[in-house]
Amino acid sequence: MRYFIVSDIHGHYNVLINELGNNKFSPLDKLIVIGDLFDRGKQSKEVLIFLKDLWDQGKCEIIMGNHDIFLLDFLNENYSRVQFNIEHNGFAETLLSLSGLSKIDDNYQEIRSEIIKNFPYLQSWLESFPLYKETKNYIFVHGGIDGSNPEWKKSTVRDFVWGRQYNLPRHIDKTIIAGHHRVATIRNKDLNDYDKLFLEDKSQFDILYCDGKILIDRFVEVSNELNILILKDL
Repeated sequence: MRYFIVSDIHGHYNVLINELGNNKFSPLDKLIVIGDLFDRGKQSKEVLIFLKDLWDQGKCEIIMGNHDIFLLDFLNENYSRVQFNIEHNGFAETLLSLSGLSKIDDNYQEIRSEIIKNFPYLQSWLESFPLYKETKNYIFVHGGIDGSNPEWKKSTVRDFVWGRQYNLPRHIDKTIIAGHHRVATIRNKDLNDYDKLFLEDKSQFDILYCDGKILIDRFVEVSNELNILILKDL
C-alpha cells in the first residue's frame, strides 16, 4: 500500500482529482488529508462527498485543520466568528456550496439547517477528526507540535491546528509532516506578490524538507495545484 499525503485542499475538488490522477492514486492506496478541506474554493461540497466516500471505504484518514473547525463551530451554533471568517477566510464559499443557497445573509440558523439537511452526517463526522496521527516513523498534524516537549500530546487544540511547524522544534525520533504554513511564504517571507512568484519559479511552492520536518501546503489559491507526498511505509 502507498500513502498519499495532502493538505489544505480548501474547496478545490478539481485540483485534488487532477493531482491524484497525475500521481496514479489507485484503490490499493490510502489518502491522508492533514486538514483544511473547506473555504476559499467553490467546491467544498464535492470535496466533502469525495472524501467521505473514501472514508467509508477505509481509504482515507483526515486530521483536523483550523478551517474544518470553522465549519464545526458553525454547525455547533457558535456564530461569533462567522462574519470575520466570511470576510477574511473564504467561509462564504463553503456555506454557499454546502447549503445550496444562492446567497449568504445573516440568517445563520437557516443556512445551518440547509447544510444539515443536505449532509446529516457532517457534524459528527467532523467531530471524529483527530488532532494528529502518530505512526512508527511520522507525526501528521495540520499546524504543528513542539517536538522537544515530551508532553506534546497534551497541547491545546489551537496549538495543533494553528501552530507553524517550521518555527517549532523537531521531534527527537520522528519526522513531522504538516500543512497550514504555505511553503512559498516560508521561502519568501517578505514577498507580497505570490502570483508573480508562481509564474516565475513554481519550485518555490514545492514540498519543503527541513530538519525532521516535511511541509506540504502548496498555496492552492495561487498555484491551483496541491503537493502530494507519497510514502510506502508509515
